[in-house]
Amino acid sequence: MATTKQIVANRLNARRSTGPRSPEGKAACRFNALKSGIDAQAQVIPGEDPAQLETLVAEYQERFDASAPECRMLVDTLIACEWQFRRLNRAEASLWQFAVMDTERTFSSNDHPEGRVLDVRGREFERLQRRINATHRNYGRALKELQSIEGSAATEDAQPTEIPAPPPEPPAINPSEAAALPSNQQPASPIGSVPQLVVRPALSPADLDTAPAPQPIEGPASEVLAES
Repeated sequence: MATTKQIVANRLNARRSTGPRSPEGKAACRFNALKSGIDAQAQVIPGEDPAQLETLVAEYQERFDASAPECRMLVDTLIACEWQFRRLNRAEASLWQFAVMDTERTFSSNDHPEGRVLDVRGREFERLQRRINATHRNYGRALKELQSIEGSAATEDAQPTEIPAPPPEPPAINPSEAAALPSNQQPASPIGSVPQLVVRPALSPADLDTAPAPQPIEGPASEVLAES
């Protein structure tokens, strides 16, 4: 285990460090700023500027969300395709220059350089064009799939959350209907409450002869009447 003096000494040495100084060390750490999943060192060949690749990676990372692994793979495909497309464009221009110089030495003339190049190097340009077309197709497929993923995610975020409807309330029971129900189907009364009594108007002597016989009251209401 490191002592306190060793820890302090390591911190002081780290503050005085200015990074790699040798060309090999600088070349090894120049891609540390790249946060893409692509193999950055394999993407740069002699004659290419690594700073341009770093700028390209930063632009695509700002444009697309590469947090998910499948999105990161598609973003890396876009970066690799565009970087490859730039390289092929330079290769086409370089092939033209090389073929013009080569055919000039062969034919000992500088007349009609384009015709000479296409006549002698036509197959090379066809193979190069197939590489360019394939790069464009790969770029288009990756871009379409990435836009489809982003569209699906935006649709899911825009959908409102459905709130379940509350359960329907039971229908209210008329006191007269509740009194006619059997005792096992009577609605439960809250604890400590007394059912309300229906106050009926006074009957005349003539109505008493035709009025039905009173029904006995069961339950807590009968006890209240007995006490009164």
